[in-house]
Amino acid sequence: MKKIIVVFSVMLLVGIVSCGGGKNIKDSDKNADGFSLDEKYNEKAPNRGRAEGVAAIFDNDKALARDRAINDARNKLVEKILGTTVSGQSIMRDFELVKMIVEAKSYGLVKNETIIKEKSDAEMYTVELEGTVEPAVIEDAIRDALNRYGRPKFIVLVNESFEGRQSMPGYTATEIIMQDLMGNLGFEFVDAQTTRELMKTERAKMQKAMSGSISEDVQQLLLNSVGAEVVIFGVALTDDQTHVLESQFGTTNMKSKRASVTLKAVDVYSARILATKVVEAGGVDISPQVASKKAVENALKRKDALGSDKNAPGTFIDTIMKKFVESATHRQINILITGLDYNGLKKFRNEVENRIRGVQQVLDKGRIGRAARIEVYFAGTTNEFIDELKAKSEKLGFQIDIPENFPNKVILEARLLNGK
Repeated sequence: MKKIIVVFSVMLLVGIVSCGGGKNIKDSDKNADGFSLDEKYNEKAPNRGRAEGVAAIFDNDKALARDRAINDARNKLVEKILGTTVSGQSIMRDFELVKMIVEAKSYGLVKNETIIKEKSDAEMYTVELEGTVEPAVIEDAIRDALNRYGRPKFIVLVNESFEGRQSMPGYTATEIIMQDLMGNLGFEFVDAQTTRELMKTERAKMQKAMSGSISEDVQQLLLNSVGAEVVIFGVALTDDQTHVLESQFGTTNMKSKRASVTLKAVDVYSARILATKVVEAGGVDISPQVASKKAVENALKRKDALGSDKNAPGTFIDTIMKKFVESATHRQINILITGLDYNGLKKFRNEVENRIRGVQQVLDKGRIGRAARIEVYFAGTTNEFIDELKAKSEKLGFQIDIPENFPNKVILEARLLNGK
């Protein structure tokens, strides 16, 4: 009986192996009919893979839909590869930034790409893309974007109190130290003389800016009048710590001060808080005033603040740069447009939202007399938006004139072309 059971078991095992060794017709058919997102790429070439991208077709413009579907596939492939490679995981924390960079400009993040399949129906365009993603290329793209978009012009407004001795913004040692440290990193500033003049002539608006309240009038003053794109405001305080020095070394002529510096950075375009930081440090000198300055400088030079290495910005500055790039690639542009009736304006909004590369959203904000107001959220700068709009205006069915434009505002005159 035992022999019969053993023989039967062996025969059953052979049968199972024979069946399992054959071709899986069901799986083969599935791969033939649908998009093949094959995992073999992860084994043979960990930086190579496939991804599927989709995009809606607007106004029968399949070329634009195809372009957007390819970019969607690129985004997905970059995320997929970075998430599965050891070298890529270290920069995954910046992936939201990478996605915005891809939307703003084609940086060639996907190399040796091939369109494996593409198809469309009346509403959607679908693309399967195969390509290689190198983390080093992504890092280069981030650095390039930070250099292009992440170098805003600053205005620094710090209330300073050295042991109760008050100094107003435009007159503080803290501001001078910050501008010196950040200037070594290549940043530009509104000069101290202009800041002092603004504190005198536009005090109410500057007080708003110092509290982080970036209303439209403050935005107009800082952004359009003096070109300040980021406000860094805060408080620097020092107190005397000489008794600690004396307790350790006995009577001395040296003075010891402790500084506490609180900083906040705000994007003038969007009023978005970019970074906040509180840092402390000590300073010693024979002069009480110089000791206070040294304490502030030592606090600001910390790696979690401004840093002191011009090739490696401190955490506070690094955060500002990256957050500003994120804002710059999802920027609100205010447009005042004349020359169109209700139907013409509706067509303009739809065309801009669906056919201008980089436009993410268009909002109707009502009318002011004969002019209509709209807000455009765009992955790039205002000048880049204007260039795209002017280049495609005739294809969109409009004649466009732009008599005035500012960093976040465009005055636009439009009229429908005949037959459009």
